[in-house]
Amino acid sequence: MEKNGVTGGMKMKKPKFVFFDYGQTLCTELWEDPRRGYRRILEAARENPHGVTEEELAAAFRRTDERLRRLSEDPWQTGPELSWQAYARYTLESLDLAFDIGYQELEELCWYGCSDPTLPTEGIEDLLAFLRRAHIGYGVVSNLCFSERTLRKRLKKCLPQETFPLLMVSSAYAFRKPMAAFYELALHKAGAAPQEAWFCGDNAVCDVDGPAAVGMQGVWYTGAMSNPESLRLHPQREGWIEIQNWKDLEPLLGSLEG
Repeated sequence: MEKNGVTGGMKMKKPKFVFFDYGQTLCTELWEDPRRGYRRILEAARENPHGVTEEELAAAFRRTDERLRRLSEDPWQTGPELSWQAYARYTLESLDLAFDIGYQELEELCWYGCSDPTLPTEGIEDLLAFLRRAHIGYGVVSNLCFSERTLRKRLKKCLPQETFPLLMVSSAYAFRKPMAAFYELALHKAGAAPQEAWFCGDNAVCDVDGPAAVGMQGVWYTGAMSNPESLRLHPQREGWIEIQNWKDLEPLLGSLEG
């Protein structure tokens, strides 16, 4: 564990609430083959009058992304979030694909096809149990185009003992990390002031610098990093904590006064 200073001589205090990112933080997400997700969608189609292939469907989704400017050189600063179901509806209907199931089910088929299985990151289950014993609240705040319902099902598979009463996905709120408004709403829902909250995640911009900008303590978790965009980034603000294994965070939290 590395503590990159606590600036201004301020003493670190035990948090009232800890926010976690989802992917590569609570659970691992290995995007092995996105085409598997498109294959699941095509297999579910009742009508495919133009004989759309996996490759053609992938290209159609890319065109939709480009039109919506979802893809950029800096994907963490792209602006408001759009739900997968909205741009999937546009893409699939433009190809005259028809289904007997709804877009919620298609969303789950796509995500599970792309990245199943998901596993807890090392030590996270013990850390969450410690937070409960210490009466420290915790929840999930994630940049995700998929719905809250889909993420809850994903988390239940990864961490079946957890319920996460506070869970926020950017697709439900339009705002996304590192927009200050997203963190501010999370703090409001948690009933915590910024100085009473920590934010843990693998992305230096979204999970460390962004939370720090509104007054939270950033915790940079590097134990399961795989996203190339996350790997190239490094926190720019002072005062962040680096954790490679969740077991190292418990003694730090246990040593702090409330």
